[in-house]
Amino acid sequence: MGLGEMPSVRAATNSTTTASTSFATGTTAAHAIINLVIALVVVVLLIVLLVRFLAKRANVQQRGAIQVIAARQLAPNRSVQVVEVGDKRYLIGVGEDVRLLAEVTDSYESFSPDADKASFGQALGNALAELRRNQHRDG
Repeated sequence: MGLGEMPSVRAATNSTTTASTSFATGTTAAHAIINLVIALVVVVLLIVLLVRFLAKRANVQQRGAIQVIAARQLAPNRSVQVVEVGDKRYLIGVGEDVRLLAEVTDSYESFSPDADKASFGQALGNALAELRRNQHRDG
């Protein structure tokens, strides 16, 4: 070696160490991907379960013999409905609260579910007129 030359240093490498390090890195990456997939599946299942729980909780289960025979929206968040409970019919007002407007008599003409809006308005007018006549007669 001359004065200006530096000795070269070579690190001793073991070929088995290099091979095991690359195998460990590959295993770690595969392990991370598997963990990611498992976590994603768990999160998706939790979301599905939450949506089902909220859907069941939000729906009011229909039990009994209560049916909406006809409904008419009068204004935003305001409507009038004819409901049938058992064999009786009631005219109710629905808004911020629900109020009984009148009990519909047996002589009231029945609604068909396929009735259009014009016939509902006409039937509602007839029902109200009949209720007024009954109230004047009774009162």
